[in-house]
Amino acid sequence: MKTLNVVAAIIHKDNKILATKRGYGEFINQWEFPGGKIEENETKEEALKREIREELNIDIEITNFALDLEYQYPTFYLKMSCYDCTIKSGTPELIEHNDARWLSKAELDDVNWIPADVAAVDYLKKTMNSNDEIMEKMKKVDEEMQKCNYDLDMLKELYEKTEDKFERQLIYAEIRSIEILDSIVIDKND
Repeated sequence: MKTLNVVAAIIHKDNKILATKRGYGEFINQWEFPGGKIEENETKEEALKREIREELNIDIEITNFALDLEYQYPTFYLKMSCYDCTIKSGTPELIEHNDARWLSKAELDDVNWIPADVAAVDYLKKTMNSNDEIMEKMKKVDEEMQKCNYDLDMLKELYEKTEDKFERQLIYAEIRSIEILDSIVIDKND
């Protein structure tokens, strides 16, 4: 049985992701993350940038690797590497798709996904935060840092015991800003 190695872009903008509706082939009118086949002598990242230029006429910035998934279709076996991306330049044009939508986390189940892409949707349900969730986390972390009285040692302890990645990043940013401020020498003659 044939194995297809492909890449897909999970394009983020304003706390939403871009879903595209397939305009051709066996899965016409089902929704997918844009991307395609890796050509010979091409890295996955090069293939993804090329495919997105060809399919949507935009340049993307790959922000990080998201996940690998595999799916057994009746006639082939699919191996897909998904990457979180943003738009570097351009506005998406429907070249190979017949529709596109920006979906929030709450809207991910509103479209009929191609079977293999469902694993990527599940990944997004776990990793995407709505604006309300982000604000709630920021408020929670701020309250915790206030309890620490912004003491550097206490903030480091808070960082170590915090499991949520986003919350850890907020605490780390505060730790670094305090360390930087503490390292600045002020000339009293100024």
